[in-house]
Amino acid sequence: MHFRIILIFLVTGFAISIQAQPSTSVSFSEPVADLGTIIDNQGPVNHRFIFTNKSSEPVVIDRVEASCGCTSTEWSGDSVTSGGEGFIEVQFDPYNRPGPFEKLTAVYFKGSSESKALTIKGYVKPAAASLAEEFPVKMGALRVRDRFLDLGTITSRKLYSKSFEVYNESSQILVFSDDMGGPSHITVTFESYTLKPGATGKMWVHYDVGAKNDLGYFSEEVTLFTYESEDNRKNFTVTATLLDVPASATPESPRIHFDLTEFDFGTKERGDTVNVVFPVRNQGNSTLRLKKIFGNCDCIEVQPNAQDIPPGESAGIDVRFITNERLGNQEKTITVFTDDPLLPVAILKLKGRLSGSRND
Repeated sequence: MHFRIILIFLVTGFAISIQAQPSTSVSFSEPVADLGTIIDNQGPVNHRFIFTNKSSEPVVIDRVEASCGCTSTEWSGDSVTSGGEGFIEVQFDPYNRPGPFEKLTAVYFKGSSESKALTIKGYVKPAAASLAEEFPVKMGALRVRDRFLDLGTITSRKLYSKSFEVYNESSQILVFSDDMGGPSHITVTFESYTLKPGATGKMWVHYDVGAKNDLGYFSEEVTLFTYESEDNRKNFTVTATLLDVPASATPESPRIHFDLTEFDFGTKERGDTVNVVFPVRNQGNSTLRLKKIFGNCDCIEVQPNAQDIPPGESAGIDVRFITNERLGNQEKTITVFTDDPLLPVAILKLKGRLSGSRND
């Protein structure tokens, strides 16, 4: 019996299927080589696989096939006598190939159907970016990763704080002012109000959720100042989604139920007003409170019939879609904040098509 290796080349690489494994006349001391962690911009890496001819006849490598263009090979060209050694040199180029890798190489020998599979594997680590690349947004001597300071989703009603790294690319000490512009519920402080040349530091954004006393997604402008002769104003946008998530559900908790969560108004003429009522029922054992309801654009007006819904009772959310200046397919959302611990936020949808002329 002999080896028979089927090489299947795919877009993602190739696979090797070994249908039979007889005793072999060629033995590799290390058919699998772990190259460890490689930095992607430090050039190709090589590994030499050594084999021994255990037969009584010389062996010669016919060809070597690698699994991808990132891998190249060289091998001993002369015949390897009985008991002698030969090699396969595999070179892997890690550039722009981050993450784990496993590359296969098939080795074929002259005068024989026998072949061997070799594997190199490891992990490619991206090269560390320069500080200018890591902090791409320039504001005078100050560099930051982004003008948008995203606080994410905040569920606590307390003061929330998050840090952001900054970098002083100048040759002078950068001094931050404790003055700032923006809403009173947002404050910004610095780990150190002086930042040495070429140094990184942290600024902290503090968001007083209780003082904001609102729910939903917010995008708010703040201005920071430094003691620079030029470009001393640093304008940022603070974004956050505020949720008031109730305590864990109990048998006494309110439970919201919508008989209708999506309404298709079909086709209307632009300028028509679309009115719909979304029924709401409280299937829980305590009063359900509708904390806040709003549409995703100024064209949506919403008004609940009741703010508080007793157990077993129903109410409605009146929605009015003003279609002026709109044309074509429409999909609007209405966000409902409640004190149902299992569904603190619900989304209702209104969709349809508006026809008419753009010159109407």
